Amino acid sequence: MTSSKGQFGAIIVGGGPAGVAVLLSAHRDGKLRELLEHGLLLIERGAKIGKGQIGNYTINSDSTGYTFVDPLRVGSEASLHKILETPVAKRIAEAGAGAVPLRDVGELMALVGEAMHALIEEYPQSAVLTSCTAESAQSCPDGSWRVLVSDVRGHKRTFQTKQLVLATGATQPHARLDNEFVAGAPVVERWGKKLMQSGEVISLGGLTIVTKMLSEKAAPKVAILGGSTSAMAVAHALLNRLPEVHFKSGGVTVFHRRPLSVYYMSVEEAVADGYDEFGPHDICPVTQRVFRLAGLRLDSRELLMQVRGIGGRAPEPRMTMHLTKEHDPEALALIDEADLVIAALGYRPSALPILDHQNAAITLFAESHVSAPLVDAQCRVLDAKSNPIEGLYGIGLAAGFVPYGKFGGEPSFVGQANGLWLWQNGIGSIIVNAILPVTASPEARLPVQAHGERVVATAGIAL
Repeated sequence: MTSSKGQFGAIIVGGGPAGVAVLLSAHRDGKLRELLEHGLLLIERGAKIGKGQIGNYTINSDSTGYTFVDPLRVGSEASLHKILETPVAKRIAEAGAGAVPLRDVGELMALVGEAMHALIEEYPQSAVLTSCTAESAQSCPDGSWRVLVSDVRGHKRTFQTKQLVLATGATQPHARLDNEFVAGAPVVERWGKKLMQSGEVISLGGLTIVTKMLSEKAAPKVAILGGSTSAMAVAHALLNRLPEVHFKSGGVTVFHRRPLSVYYMSVEEAVADGYDEFGPHDICPVTQRVFRLAGLRLDSRELLMQVRGIGGRAPEPRMTMHLTKEHDPEALALIDEADLVIAALGYRPSALPILDHQNAAITLFAESHVSAPLVDAQCRVLDAKSNPIEGLYGIGLAAGFVPYGKFGGEPSFVGQANGLWLWQNGIGSIIVNAILPVTASPEARLPVQAHGERVVATAGIAL
């Protein structure tokens, strides 16, 4: 630790893709070195910053290749530019507007993390703590925050800051499923013995478990509960990454509560495909894109278009869709018949315990309901009454940020937006400007036409 007093202008808890995205946003805006001069502490539970868990998923990204390499092209940091010459960066750049394997994304983000770590260490007033866990954050009477940190040996220290950013990731808590109902039935009570969560399936080793469960069945059946990007990503993985499992017609069924939408670059492109399931409120006023936020993209989009026969796509008979009603006997019968039930019902934020200056727990709004957001439109963490907590910000998967105004997006959109492109651009700028209030512009700069943009409408493995 290079700060003898343990005081910093800002602390970011979490050095995975979302935490590093704040730094990349500052880099893009020309404020990275100002941020480091201000005094920044980055706390990461793992041994290195950058990668997080993203490389541990055995699927492709739902962000384009551009999303990952474009931030390295801008600015004046030579160490970031050099990453573009590595084999993994070249592979991702070659993908262009296509998807890339998340294992490659993890490898690239590890290199970005190494470069950012070295940059931070150039500044004696800033630091990185790895293999350390932020156990709690306590507000102080003067409005600052005191963060309790422990290392792998159990040694504890506290650090103080005026601005605290939570980039602590998201989980799929099993306890949440106890309160989930699909088609009128309790998920765990009815299907618990054959139930997995989407994150388990697409994590390392998950598809191996599924193969052992299904490979000896002549006509295996899988029911996927949920209509998110992660639900479609799981379906795509089952159909394309399990050579020993032989699905017959209708072997995989996605049970969704709302119609799924297809993203298009323009109205003209949608019409040319014969896709007319949209109206004026489904078009982004900033970019004129159709279902810019709610629409499926890349592999998930292609699979939905195959199943629906949109745009002349070759059919995919092994998969069916079922729009589920609140009480749906037909859906219940189909799910009962399945050999495996996969819950793709979203993620919840993993915020650390927040305490007031008297050491009492501050209940967060995100804890009040399974879909309640962690943050407001300014990325401020919300208390139980939905009031922003001074000096406390959040970013990342399941944070609950809803785009508005300059961010664009279709007026009909309901949900939250996640994605590395958004974190590295507008959301990251909001947080950087809050950390540097004196020098910051009041408006986050958002390049809405950037070809690498990606936002995800519902909780999933969002990039």
